[in-house]
Amino acid sequence: MKKKKESKTFSSFFRAVARIFVVTLPTTLILLLLLIFGEISIETALFFFGLIFFITAVITTSVFKELENFISYLKTLAQQGLDIEPPRFHKGIFGSFRLADAFLSVKNIWSNQTLSDSSILENLPDPLLMINSDGEIVFANQISRTVFGENILHHKIFDLFLNEPFSRAAQTVLSETSDAEWFEWTYDDEEQSYTFQTRIERLPASARGGAIAVVTMHDITPFKRFKEQQSDFFANASHELKTPLSIISGFIETLQGPARNDEAARDKFLTMMAEQTDRMTRLVQDLLKLSHLQMTQKAERSDVVLMSDLLQSLVEDLKIKAAQTQKEISLKLVHDLPRLMGNRSELYRVFQNLIDNAIKYGRPETTITVKAQLCNGFPKKSDRWLSDIRQVIAISVNNAGDPIPPKYLARLFDRFYRVDSLKSRMVEGTGLGLGIAQQIVHEHDGIITVTSTVKDGTTFTVYLPVDF
Repeated sequence: MKKKKESKTFSSFFRAVARIFVVTLPTTLILLLLLIFGEISIETALFFFGLIFFITAVITTSVFKELENFISYLKTLAQQGLDIEPPRFHKGIFGSFRLADAFLSVKNIWSNQTLSDSSILENLPDPLLMINSDGEIVFANQISRTVFGENILHHKIFDLFLNEPFSRAAQTVLSETSDAEWFEWTYDDEEQSYTFQTRIERLPASARGGAIAVVTMHDITPFKRFKEQQSDFFANASHELKTPLSIISGFIETLQGPARNDEAARDKFLTMMAEQTDRMTRLVQDLLKLSHLQMTQKAERSDVVLMSDLLQSLVEDLKIKAAQTQKEISLKLVHDLPRLMGNRSELYRVFQNLIDNAIKYGRPETTITVKAQLCNGFPKKSDRWLSDIRQVIAISVNNAGDPIPPKYLARLFDRFYRVDSLKSRMVEGTGLGLGIAQQIVHEHDGIITVTSTVKDGTTFTVYLPVDF
């Protein structure tokens, strides 16, 4: 270690002497020419050379020292990033001739640009990760930490994402076999499943933290779900229309043939045909309604709605129907509810559907609880709680029916979707009510949620923002 230090000191001294000699070279050449032509003696030449060398050494030493510090600073900056403290540079004629000041000005511009770029990366709507040569995650933006967990940093990407296509693509890029890899993969957490269109690309140069590759993920879960819903919709719509049409067609053939003169059979078949026609009519009306809601930019919200009055009227209208199935409806108004702007008939339809479902699916001799209260903003798990902090009205409808398995909850609002149970198949309905309700709530800038447990039953909650 001591020899290495002595060698480094000697090397620095030799470089300093060489630099001073280079600076004095023009003067040395002039003295040499004067000596050759006999204008001065060798003693005079050596004296002036020594004097000039000494004066040059005194003047340039501080400059060369600052340049050494400057070069060392640039090397450290390239390795560690923009957070290191710059060395102090002298001002004035013996300083670095404002080179350092100019660079620091540029560095400030770089720093501001880097902060701006970091802010952009941090707030991207899609997950973005940066990994080093060992596959360790050295950067993760906000949405990445939200989806994959706050402790994602400094973990090996192969340990976090146990997915064969992901691991193979990451290994291919890190080993420089390929510059970029595209693939699609699915990530499952405790609450839901995500599908990502993912790209892993090697960076042209090592970035901050030693990152050599970037992982970008585009969430295509809504698109995949839409494709599935579209396929299910056409299959279910065809089935829902085909069944009554087949029944009506069979009755017509029977009435034209064997039952042509059978008055009792004719009355029975005509009644059943009317029921099937009513079923198709309701189905077509619901489809048209849902299509209209989806095509309309905003619901007509010109009514001043008093939610307490609307709920009280609705509960009175449905009490008799609930009593027919041995159930009661209890209305709890926790606060004095403020007015809101909306479409009264549409909102009436939303809560009518929710209470009607509670009547259908709740157990006999139980109470359906309708509760309305004020809340400070939307629930934290919604997609609006970060940007909306205004007051909202929360209206919940709870029934003590059989719990809905968690895997079905996310699909309850899909068109024609009905939980695969015997009770669901026995209950009359088009399967479009909850989809229509969700669309109406969204058009009123609100959200609708559902929870279901053995202990608490099933609860649908609608959150509507207060406009006054």
